[in-house]
Amino acid sequence: MHKLETLLEHSNELPSLPEIYVRVSELLETENSDAQQIGEAVQTDPSLTGRVLKMINSAYYGLPNEIFSISQAISLLGRQQIKQILMGSVLSGVFTEINSVNFSMRDFWQHSIKTAIIARHLAMQNAQIIDHEAFFTAGLLHDIGRLVLAKEVPDLLPEIDELVEINGLNIIQAEEEKLGVTHIDVGEALMRKWGIPSLITQCVVKHHEIDHVGPFAVDTSMVYLANNLSKLDLLEDEDEMQKTIITIANWQQTGCTLEQIDIACRLADEQWLDVMESLGMIDLEIDDEPFF
Repeated sequence: MHKLETLLEHSNELPSLPEIYVRVSELLETENSDAQQIGEAVQTDPSLTGRVLKMINSAYYGLPNEIFSISQAISLLGRQQIKQILMGSVLSGVFTEINSVNFSMRDFWQHSIKTAIIARHLAMQNAQIIDHEAFFTAGLLHDIGRLVLAKEVPDLLPEIDELVEINGLNIIQAEEEKLGVTHIDVGEALMRKWGIPSLITQCVVKHHEIDHVGPFAVDTSMVYLANNLSKLDLLEDEDEMQKTIITIANWQQTGCTLEQIDIACRLADEQWLDVMESLGMIDLEIDDEPFF
């Protein structure tokens, strides 16, 4: 039995959510908690404190005066944005040990954040969807199983890539052949261990599936589409870009128009670097000009 199969059978060996995530999440979900209470919890973690202040004072927000108060930063950012920073902090911390020449963390976060931005924008086009930020989180987490693979079996990643590039297998087939499990299997196990809501878990599980059915069909189709869109080279000509979009199977299932999808792709292309930097995913210098 491969050690990854053993890992899935003994879920206690998978990374756990840090206590700070659990504590702050509970406060964010409690309606009668205020910015002061949330701020006091955030300040028990220096890394998370730094990320919150860095984000509110980034060029992305373009505030005229620097913010030094955590409670004020939380009031300005809002609970949904704090959730994103919190998840970014968790992912950066839990997988900080990944240091493999066979895996680019920068490329991974670029793809994940682009997927998150696109998924959120697509969700905003559907009047029936209220929690747009859940789709940002789903996009951010959709490939999390790949981080576990990069941490546990970094030396096997080139062999998986070779099966894809030379033998013509898709990534799921290649992982199954080489490892006996896939990044989907690992991602689902991690989502369940972390107690992530069903909607987000299903988006993680089905982001490679073409056909989407069941109670989360529209939701999972959005993350599936966003995952594929984030890999495209953005074309300046809108008509040519839309011709490329329709090559993605079942793109219509999201209910979004080609124009809306094109706009989502362009937003992701404009914003991913600033979002990556503000979430603390990677230490990058960015231009001082704000994004709009």
